[in-house]
Amino acid sequence: MNANALWNHPGQGVRPVLAGTFEFMRGRGYIGELEPGRFLVRISITDPLTGTRSQPSRTIHGTKKDAELALARLQVEHPGRTPVSTDTTLDVLIDQFLSAPTRSGRRREPGSRYREMRRYQLHVQPGLGDRVADGINAHELTRLYGALLTKGLKATSVRLIHALIRGAFAWGEKRGHVSSNPATLAECPTARPEPSHAPSMETVQTHLEILQEQDQETALAVRLAATIALRRNEIAGLRWAHVDLDAGLVSVTEGVIITPGEGVSVTATKTGQHGHGVLSADEGLVSMLRDAFERLEKVAADVGADVSPDAYVFSSDPVHGKPINPDTLTKRLRRHMDRHPELALFTLKDLRAFVATQLHAEGADVTTAQAVLRHQSSQTTLKHYRAAQMDRVRGATVDLGRLIGGV
Repeated sequence: MNANALWNHPGQGVRPVLAGTFEFMRGRGYIGELEPGRFLVRISITDPLTGTRSQPSRTIHGTKKDAELALARLQVEHPGRTPVSTDTTLDVLIDQFLSAPTRSGRRREPGSRYREMRRYQLHVQPGLGDRVADGINAHELTRLYGALLTKGLKATSVRLIHALIRGAFAWGEKRGHVSSNPATLAECPTARPEPSHAPSMETVQTHLEILQEQDQETALAVRLAATIALRRNEIAGLRWAHVDLDAGLVSVTEGVIITPGEGVSVTATKTGQHGHGVLSADEGLVSMLRDAFERLEKVAADVGADVSPDAYVFSSDPVHGKPINPDTLTKRLRRHMDRHPELALFTLKDLRAFVATQLHAEGADVTTAQAVLRHQSSQTTLKHYRAAQMDRVRGATVDLGRLIGGV
């Protein structure tokens, strides 16, 4: 009996065929071992619009586990009508969920998928990965969350794990991979939001003065973050085409991310369309940008090249044809901080809180701050504002104490 004949007789189970074995995954598709380390995966689907049947397939080099995950991805890539199955393992369910388009129809960003999968692999997969997802109950998830807290994981991290599991089960329930969502009944720990850390104006100014003399590129990155609240990946993704030096405008439309195994890639801003914006730069920032562009033109002329409109503002490439690795920006700032232990420290991320704090001090409302910071939710902006308000409260009580003491 050949492979196709076996495919047409799913009730016959696993049979040896030639040099390999072929196995039906109980309604989810078909895996055939063509030879050691080489598998054929195939599914049978019916187009929901035309009713046409087809059998998409793929050849996989690797282990049986790799073949099972490839079968799961094949189902996601071809979302026709497939037999309902409730024997899906949690590993497969999570992989399918993270490989599927989001509710908006867009593919999940590689960096986001990697972070979610890595979190799952570290904390959930060892105990539950091989389990049939439909056999996992709310009690087990509650015990898992408690064990992770005991292990020392922060409540915020446990909540991220819970959100992934709940989302995967909800996705799978709608597609017949599981019959219910146990995460909706599981007890998830509450997380107390940590106050934002915002450096003082004096601290930022002092560091900028030193950087201007020692590392002008890092000084420019700090100035962009401290003035128009660019995120680290947005600084790395900033092109000269996005900068209008005459009008003093900076357009924010994309960022750069690093995904292990895939390297550096250009992507949308962290909050998608909500993260886009055209922001005004002050004269000082425009001057720094102009100086940086003139330095780039000089380097390009020395190597006999022109500066492309698509050139990046920050790059390790002589003519800035490739974006800088965002980690490089972080490491440069950290090295600077290590050289000046006498000064208060901050990160590029802290500078977004700095912008929010300064806007609050200048009387800007939350809506204005949300537009500058390009937050998707005003609640995120309010976290920074609450931190700024607490600074004022603490300062007010100190002032009151001094009055009482006659100081």
